[in-house]
Amino acid sequence: MTPGVSLELEQLLQVPPLSQMLATRQVSNHKTGINQASSKGRGMEFAEVRPYLAGDDVRSIDWRITARTGKPHTKLFREERDRCVYVLLDLDPGMYFGSHGQLKARLATLVAAAASWQALAQGDKIGGIVLIGDEPVRQPPAGRRRDLLTWLHTLHQSYQQGLSRHPVTPRLCDGLKLLSQTIRPGSLVHIISDFYRTSDELWLWLRRLHKSHHVRCYQVLDHLELTLHGKGSLAVDNGREEGFLTSFDSKFAQHYRQVAQHRQHQVQRHLHECCQRAYQLDAARALGSKRGIG
Repeated sequence: MTPGVSLELEQLLQVPPLSQMLATRQVSNHKTGINQASSKGRGMEFAEVRPYLAGDDVRSIDWRITARTGKPHTKLFREERDRCVYVLLDLDPGMYFGSHGQLKARLATLVAAAASWQALAQGDKIGGIVLIGDEPVRQPPAGRRRDLLTWLHTLHQSYQQGLSRHPVTPRLCDGLKLLSQTIRPGSLVHIISDFYRTSDELWLWLRRLHKSHHVRCYQVLDHLELTLHGKGSLAVDNGREEGFLTSFDSKFAQHYRQVAQHRQHQVQRHLHECCQRAYQLDAARALGSKRGIG
């Protein structure tokens, strides 16, 4: 298996820090700083219920206990001691494409691992969803090192599964919907995809997620998806059909570039509106292995 395709578990254990990986990438949306001060959601976790007192926030009334006892009760919350970090990794069959360097899915999996290591280093709980095959692979947030290692093993297994060209195409909007239904308020979310197959429903769910959480998106790109380079013909294969792309036909090459630029402009516009930060990652850029596992 070629270096740009193969991915070993060892590489996920030794992936460079996320900040180092992003330092060499073009930032496409820099709306807010990396340490945004404003909070999203309550940022609190449930502690107990007690009788309602004058001045309590009416939004915290526990209506179930109030109805059962006939006396108003309110919920008490305490500040969360750690934050939940979620990684949503899109391993759609289209992510297993790479014209140079490595597959988009390979880089995406490395970024997912780097974000996970960063969460552990900051004392946060890490969990996530991998979109692969018939059903998404899920792991609830946990803050122990052994839980992170289990998650990295899941990332590696999911990547290997995708190499078999599974016929089922998971939908990114389904992953966003699932995440929105289970995530804790004020969480940090890393969404890693090529955002190649989008819809109004997808942007709707991403916008909803952004209202109550810190959302960061990583768009993994391959240059061939944007323009045809050089002079010649390229054989292409999507797992079901085969064909050729040729740059000899200047009108075809120009139309190809215009369509790609329009699609990319639309994706960037939506990401600017629907997330805190968005990055473009070039799959052709190699990554070193510099993180220790001790």
